[in-house]
Amino acid sequence: MEKTFTKVLAVIIIIATITTITSCSTVIDLGKLNMISDRNIDSKMDYVLIKNYAGGSKKEIKKGLKRTKTISLDIAVDETVKNVAGGEFLKNVRVYGLKKRKKMYLLVEGDVWGSAGNESFRGFKLGDTVQWKELGVTHKGTITGLTDATRCMVKEDGKENSVSLKFASITKVSE
Repeated sequence: MEKTFTKVLAVIIIIATITTITSCSTVIDLGKLNMISDRNIDSKMDYVLIKNYAGGSKKEIKKGLKRTKTISLDIAVDETVKNVAGGEFLKNVRVYGLKKRKKMYLLVEGDVWGSAGNESFRGFKLGDTVQWKELGVTHKGTITGLTDATRCMVKEDGKENSVSLKFASITKVSE
């Protein structure tokens, strides 16, 4: 009886190990590109480097690969560029693939370039006057920095330091 139980347990452990190994995802470095864009580039415009190596830190790659559902290269490029305010295209690009259960998901990292002074994001740009509510109190301030796809830095009127706020919590006001 005990030998049968031991054999059954051994078979269950072997099956669980094989299932675990085969269901793991694999990260593949698909290659490097000099430049990539999913939109037309104006050859007469002077573009500047906006963010160096966007999406390139180990933390960003791991986070991106965990949440990516992108199966086409143009959408992967667009996601990386749109996470940087004023971004237009990428240079010094590296493309990664994450193979999960017969599907290949893509992640792109690289230097984001855009036109100088054209930094706007979600309808907000540097210098815009905005207001927000915090604990029932309305605050007013000026956008001093566009951080990423979800947040910006705002300097509250009468204060010295800027605070990080979500775009969803601020409203543009005209003066």
